[in-house]
Amino acid sequence: MSSRTFILARILCIALACALSAACADSPPHQIAVAEAPPPAPEAAAPTEAAEDAGAREIPPPDAAEVRGAVERIFKGAVTIVPARESQFAVGDFNGDNSQDLAVAVSPTPGRLGELNDELANWIVKDPFAPASAGVPYNQARRRVLVEESDTLLVVIHGYGAEGWRDAQATQTYVLKDGAGERIKARAQKAALASGEEGRLPRLLGDVIDETVGGRAGFLYYNGAHYLWYDPRGYKPLPPVRVVHGGAVKEVRQ
Repeated sequence: MSSRTFILARILCIALACALSAACADSPPHQIAVAEAPPPAPEAAAPTEAAEDAGAREIPPPDAAEVRGAVERIFKGAVTIVPARESQFAVGDFNGDNSQDLAVAVSPTPGRLGELNDELANWIVKDPFAPASAGVPYNQARRRVLVEESDTLLVVIHGYGAEGWRDAQATQTYVLKDGAGERIKARAQKAALASGEEGRLPRLLGDVIDETVGGRAGFLYYNGAHYLWYDPRGYKPLPPVRVVHGGAVKEVRQ
């Protein structure tokens, strides 16, 4: 190859290289930023059990037939619902366990006292008017209360679960000797607390049962073991009871 041909070849290569360089400078970069697509909207969550429970229907008020059925389920005919009374029953959460309870005025069925006073019966007989003994815890009280044919009783059926006293498993029942008065009705715990003066009310675990007994208005309340009568005109707070639990001594207000 002549020197002239070699020089022309080199000039041609340089020109070609320059042309390619200029073309690359004018072209867009190989990496082009692409805007990210927004994330897909989340699907609506399926309703949870809690939401379904929150929207569940409220428990309807009881009717006379339901009340009779509940009393019959527990007592099997040993008591009779008191007729011709202004208010025969009341419903509320009387023991504070978030399950609806039922209080009903009844009388002993003639000839069935043995069943009512049976120590193995599926209910607890108490006298709500018996004076409490200062300094003696309620769970140490041993005096047995017996029902007599002349007694007018108030039975309280504690509820079980969401269905309350309507549930077939609702069997814990108290029989309150002479506990059925006039104008029986339930009053919410909050309303009962708001109506009394500080230090002038017993410790309330749940709703109370308002009524008038012997011409005196008051209410029945649950103290954790049984039902007691509260008369605002004669109530005197008891000193706290000293209870020993696990080696520690604590005071419990009655």
